[in-house]
Amino acid sequence: MLAAAWAQLAYLKDIQVKISSEFSIIKKYLSGIGTSYLTSNGIDLSVGDDCAILAAKSKLLISTDTSIVDVHFLKSMPSDAIAYRSVAVALSDIAAMGGKPLAFNLSLVMPNFKPDWMKGFRKGLQKVSREYKFPLIGGDLVKGPLQISVTVIGIPQKKTLLRSTAKAGDILCISDVLGRGYIGFREFKNSGVVDKITKSYLYPAPQINYGLAISNIASSAIDISDGILQDLSHLISSSGVGCNIDLDKVPVAERKSKKRCLEFGDDYQILYTVAPKKLETLKANLKSIGKECHTIGVMSGKKLRITSKTVNTRNWDHFK
Repeated sequence: MLAAAWAQLAYLKDIQVKISSEFSIIKKYLSGIGTSYLTSNGIDLSVGDDCAILAAKSKLLISTDTSIVDVHFLKSMPSDAIAYRSVAVALSDIAAMGGKPLAFNLSLVMPNFKPDWMKGFRKGLQKVSREYKFPLIGGDLVKGPLQISVTVIGIPQKKTLLRSTAKAGDILCISDVLGRGYIGFREFKNSGVVDKITKSYLYPAPQINYGLAISNIASSAIDISDGILQDLSHLISSSGVGCNIDLDKVPVAERKSKKRCLEFGDDYQILYTVAPKKLETLKANLKSIGKECHTIGVMSGKKLRITSKTVNTRNWDHFK
C-alpha cells in the first residue's frame, strides 16, 4: 500500500519530457531568444546552465504569472499568440510598478511535442523579446496539460509604484480604454480570425512606457487584469483609503457592452492615483509619449463608493 502510494507521488511530482529530446527541444526552440540584450541588461549567464546570472546593481522587480489552457487562453489560439500573451501579461506587473524589463524565465508544460507548434511558440517569444528588449534567460520543460509559467525581472526607476501608497484626496486615473480584451476574446472565439480586433486579446500590450512616464509622479498603481472594481479594491485595501469612482467616466471600447468591458479584465491597463497638484505635470509627461490620462474618481473615506447611471458590475475571481 505504502509502496503504491509512494510510486503515485513520485509519478505526479514531475513528468519530464523524454531526456533524449528535452535538451534538443530547449536548444532548438527555447535558446538564443533576446541574446542581443544580455549585456545591456546586465545578464552574465543565461540559458544553458543550472542558473542564470544577473549582475544586479540595484533592487529588482520580480513577478510570476501562470497561464493555463482554456482558463487564461484558448486552446485554439495560434501558438505564437499563446507564447506572446503569456509573457505580456506577466510584464504588465512590471509596468504597474513603473519598471523597465530586464529578463524573463519560462516554464512550459505541454502534452506532446509538435514541431510546427513549437516553431510558432518560439516566434511569439522572439516577438515579445524584441518589442520589450529583454531576453529569455532560463526555465523548464515538462510533459503534462498545457500551461506556461513566466517569471519577469525588471528594474525600478527612482520611485517604485506600489498599491499601498494612495492618499486621501488623490485623483484616480486610468491609462486607456477598457474592453478591448473582452471584444478581442469574443470575436476570436466566434471567428478564429487574427485581425486588428482580436489582437487586443491575443497579443496584449503591457503599458511599460506609460508606467515609466508616471513612475516619479503617481502616488500608487495597479494593473487591471481581473476587472476594474476588483483591482481597485486591492488598491483600496492595501492603501487603507476608500474611493469614489464614477463608472460613467471610465472609457470603454464598446458602449453597448459596457458592463462586460468593465468586468471582464484582460486589458492590462494601469489604474493609478496622483496628487491633484501633480496632475498637470503628469499629463504633460504622458503627452510627450503620445498618451493621456483619464480621471475617473477620487480617493476618499474608507469604503468604495460607486456612481453609475448605466451599469452594475461584478468582477473576475479565479476561485468562483
